[in-house]
Amino acid sequence: MANLQMTGILEKMTGKDKDYRYMATSDLLNELNKEGFKADTDLEIKLSNIVLQQLDDVAGDVSGLAVKCLAPLVKKVSEARVVEMTNKLCEKLLHGKDQHRDIASIALKTIASEVTAISLAQSILVTLSPQLIKGITSPVCSKYNVSRSCHLEVSSPLLHNFLLHSFLPQGMSTEIKCECLDILCDVLHKFGNLMANDHELLLNALLSQLNSNQATVRKRTVSCIASLASSLSDDLLGKVTVEVVRKLRTKGAKPEMIRTNIQMIGALSRAVGYRFGPHLGDTVPVLINYCTSASENDEELREYGLQALESFLLRCPRDIYSYCDEILHLALEYLSYDPNFTDNMEEDTDDESHEEEEEEYVFKKCIFVIHINMLPELAINLFNPVVVCSESENEYTDDEDVSWKVRRAAAKCLAALIVSRPEVLAKLYEEACPKLIDRFKEREENVKMDVFNTFIELLRQTGNVTKGKIDMNESRQVSVLLCMENLPYIKFIYSNLSCPRWLLKQEVPKIVKSINRQLREKSIKTKVGAFSVLRELVVVLPDCLSEQIGSLIPGIEKALNDKSSTSNLKIEALTFTRLVLASHSPPVFHPYIKALSSPVLSAVGERYYKVTAEALRVCGELVRVVRPDIQGFGFDFKPYVRPIYNAIMSRLTNQDQDQEVKECAISCMGLVISTFGDNLKTELPVCLPVLVDRMGNEITRLTAVKAFAVIATSPLRIDLSCVLENVIAELTAFLRKANRALRQATLGTLNSLIVAYGDQIGSSAYEVIIVELSTLISDSDLHMAALALELCCTLMTDRKSSPNVGLAVRNKVLPQALTLIKSPLLQGQALLALRNFFAALVYSANTSFDTLLDSLLSSAKPAPQSGGVAKKALHSIAQCVAVLCLAAGDRKCSSTVDMLTEILKDDSSTNSAKQHLALLCLGEIGRRKDLSLHANIETIIIESFQSPFEEIKSAASYALGNIAVSNLSKYLPFILDQIDNQQKKQYLLLHSLKEVIVRQSVDKAEFQDSIVEKILKLLFNHCESDEEGVRNVVAECLGKIALVEPAKLVPALKVRTTSPAAFTRATVVIAVKYSIVERPEKIDEIIYPEISSFLMLIKDHDRHVRRAAILALSTFAHNKPNLIKGLLPELLPLLYDQTIVKQELIRTVDLGPFKHIVDDGLELRKAAFECVDTLLDSCLDQVNPSSFIVPYLKSGLDDHYDVKMPCHLILSKLADKCPSAVLAVLDSLVDPLQKTINFKPKQVAVKQEVDRNEDMIRSALRAIASLNLLSGGDCSLKFKNLMSEISKSATLWDKYYSIRNE
Repeated sequence: MANLQMTGILEKMTGKDKDYRYMATSDLLNELNKEGFKADTDLEIKLSNIVLQQLDDVAGDVSGLAVKCLAPLVKKVSEARVVEMTNKLCEKLLHGKDQHRDIASIALKTIASEVTAISLAQSILVTLSPQLIKGITSPVCSKYNVSRSCHLEVSSPLLHNFLLHSFLPQGMSTEIKCECLDILCDVLHKFGNLMANDHELLLNALLSQLNSNQATVRKRTVSCIASLASSLSDDLLGKVTVEVVRKLRTKGAKPEMIRTNIQMIGALSRAVGYRFGPHLGDTVPVLINYCTSASENDEELREYGLQALESFLLRCPRDIYSYCDEILHLALEYLSYDPNFTDNMEEDTDDESHEEEEEEYVFKKCIFVIHINMLPELAINLFNPVVVCSESENEYTDDEDVSWKVRRAAAKCLAALIVSRPEVLAKLYEEACPKLIDRFKEREENVKMDVFNTFIELLRQTGNVTKGKIDMNESRQVSVLLCMENLPYIKFIYSNLSCPRWLLKQEVPKIVKSINRQLREKSIKTKVGAFSVLRELVVVLPDCLSEQIGSLIPGIEKALNDKSSTSNLKIEALTFTRLVLASHSPPVFHPYIKALSSPVLSAVGERYYKVTAEALRVCGELVRVVRPDIQGFGFDFKPYVRPIYNAIMSRLTNQDQDQEVKECAISCMGLVISTFGDNLKTELPVCLPVLVDRMGNEITRLTAVKAFAVIATSPLRIDLSCVLENVIAELTAFLRKANRALRQATLGTLNSLIVAYGDQIGSSAYEVIIVELSTLISDSDLHMAALALELCCTLMTDRKSSPNVGLAVRNKVLPQALTLIKSPLLQGQALLALRNFFAALVYSANTSFDTLLDSLLSSAKPAPQSGGVAKKALHSIAQCVAVLCLAAGDRKCSSTVDMLTEILKDDSSTNSAKQHLALLCLGEIGRRKDLSLHANIETIIIESFQSPFEEIKSAASYALGNIAVSNLSKYLPFILDQIDNQQKKQYLLLHSLKEVIVRQSVDKAEFQDSIVEKILKLLFNHCESDEEGVRNVVAECLGKIALVEPAKLVPALKVRTTSPAAFTRATVVIAVKYSIVERPEKIDEIIYPEISSFLMLIKDHDRHVRRAAILALSTFAHNKPNLIKGLLPELLPLLYDQTIVKQELIRTVDLGPFKHIVDDGLELRKAAFECVDTLLDSCLDQVNPSSFIVPYLKSGLDDHYDVKMPCHLILSKLADKCPSAVLAVLDSLVDPLQKTINFKPKQVAVKQEVDRNEDMIRSALRAIASLNLLSGGDCSLKFKNLMSEISKSATLWDKYYSIRNE
């Protein structure tokens, strides 16, 4: 039946009526698109013949439908039919009628795009390639014999094209060539790797066409060779490059041929990426020479040269490094290249209010042009051997000036240099930044946009490489405070004057001055670009416009008020205004509030929702600026209260608007009420119910809840009596909702409301809230649990809290808290909230101390089915016991300590769990309260050092150190004396000493001089201990003492860097690591001149010392990157060297029946790669990624499991921050990644090994996902094949898909 229907369709397709043919062809297309369509051999032949026949239909709409039929037909017929159709189409293309050539070309492209099977593609290529080559290489057949001796110089490109197409018609072969080249380009792009045997033949055929006299042929040939290049072997790629460079070096070559060959170089670079790197030595000097020596009117040649150099910078960053200076100077030179316009035509003026003058142009040359009235005569003479061209001097028009293309190419080349070379930012600020600022005055708008974009790239790169750096204002303040004896540190401070952020700060006045001129331009596009620059400037350098705000206000006003302003311009202006208001001190804006508020409030009423939403956000910042504090001294904010309120209220009450506007209006109204509530008493009964109403809407309720939190925390104590009961009821109901963000916001808002308005809320409402809170306290969401416990504490401490509230807490919340305390996940804010909860229970007298203490101690007892309480949980219980005791008072605390010491005196080995908890409790209590009144408590604790259980020994050490914190004069000498006399207990006693020192460093409390000397002597004596644990404790103690007494410690540590004992050298370097913390410390200025003494131990012959130096370097890079910035050029090569596998560190251990290989350098390599990872975050401007990726990162990707993991993270980071450097060597990174994802553990592998391999595969896939986001990654055939392999493996694809969507 289906065949009968198809036969009917085919008959109608051959009918005389074109409408019938159209409908039949449409029906055929529908049938072919059906999934179940199948055709037998006879039908296949008929279908292919009729579709090819329809391609020649005189009706264009019928032939168009026939082309569409080809796409599904190729997939539904046999391979032989597709090959047959291809041959027939090639015949039509090469030998058919003129009118059928275009449709045959489109049909061939359709077939090429639809073929997916490799076998079919190979069959098609066998016949298609020779015919395309034949079409390309056939000689040009011209219809007219035009004398080539005629040289015509035409000033207008439009006139040139008119003459060319009107009087120089090309032969049919030229059109065929162009079509063949187009088809071949598509085929090579898709199947280039399948045509390896024909590569040389194709290449020779295409290279010959670069000499064609027809520009269209040369242009298509360039694209074709570029498509072929991505699959060429290195030898053939070298051949085409050598040939093109040879042509460029040939003297006397025609200008158009030179331009074509330069385009060819750029296209090759873009196509093959890093593979072009080895040829840069031959090509770059040639291109630079052509750019500098080109004739004055040859702008296209300069443009193509700069575009090629831009491609080199992005695709071959490692190999182009040595030419960067030359390219920078060339780009800067041509950034202002404008031979037809002199500098005196637009003189800068300091009078910012002066009207713009009309730009005048001075032309430096005369152009020969052809008079329009000579065209008829010229049309006749063009076909004679002699052509007479008349010279005439005429006016030069701006349409004929194409020098802007050179400036645009220079700007893009400079942007490529900025993006690919973060390490030369300081130099770019010195040389490029002033030039870019000066070029903001560019007269061609498109070029001006590129200049703006280039400057924005400079700003963004500055933000990327200076994250975490100290602000120079702070640096200068520190340097003033330093005395002259700290001269090296002062030098460090001023060495930061080369920091990109500081250099940018010096240019801010010039930037603003230049941008202000652009904001007075008529062009909307220019103003949008100017605001984009300002916005990025504020993001990178907050608070940099304090002195220039006044000059920017008129530009903002004009952008928002001008009737000609577009939505894009208003959004850009408002976004900048919001950022500048948020990042600067409020008094800076007070003189300009009147001028600023009017246009912003007008923008709130705009129809376009994005403008309105942004204007409302600006209003929120404006509210904070107008009244930064409640006193409001120095600025009268009252005139602005009503206008702001009215503008926002009109939006708040309007229901028919976008969700974004609704949310912004709610947030802004919350700020207005919170800030101006005391001046809006009559309006509050109107606007507060509206906010409550928004809480009832599922879309806006989260924003409304947050708005009430802002209102509740207002120091104005806003009167909420009209809505408070409804708000509490709504919020209580929200605690049952599934939306996590809503529940979190609700808990915070309830807490704020109860703190501020607890006296107006009934106790019955408290009880309902407590019941809801009990369900939120669990370790499945610790953040939610912390918020719930904080709210519980607030409820209990409220003065109106009734006994019923206490009963509800005891029955509902306490059981949940006692369950939570046993969780090994408990930490941070949740643990702090839990401690406060138990203290609040005692303070509120809702629950007796003894009952709570018993409950806590009982929670430490292991349940029969659980198998014991986690060690982390015991520490949590001990902290809660300590807080409970302190809250209960001295008597209860003393009795608890006595009870705990009695537990310790019990020698029963079955009592170990109780003893463990007792020691931890004593330590926590002793850290908070002096226990010296309890006689011999230290002796009782130290006796636990004899326990056979390691956890009890560790707890005893912890307890002894902590009780010493509250009474150093009594307990510290005891600990030091025990360290000297008890050799067997030294490790535990050193841990006790560490607890004391760490606590003192945190509290910034100083030791007595005599004590310090004694501690140092003792610690230095243990630096050479054979036990690594002892050395680590000693190092941490020395590091923390250095924070307290840096002047004594730093010289003492430096002296020991030259100790003959390797363990001593390693220990002092680790000590320095512990002394470097994130917050500013006194040690910073003292250690700066001596850093190299410690970090240069990375060259030490002992691996332990080298690893210690790497760990110290990593800590410096993370916490104080500015301290090591000057040392990195020397340290980085030494660090990279530690990432290499060293055979001398690999040894074989004979274990009798088998041998075991031990790699002692594994930890060293792992530490080195982790250090590089940290440096990429904090010191990117000092790292040259190209020199690190190969060979160091490449070898790490093929190393041990522990090394691969950090290498995958580094690769992902580099793909994000330095994409061009990764693209340059992408092929070489594929093999180790492919090996990792395809690795299969042995069948006898244990579960741990299988899980570890799964983690490794996911880690590698995460890196691959980052690489797949790279723009230009498709240049790497190996990477495309890797992605294809992943997509074909169901297991790998599922993992990759889940990772990509994380």
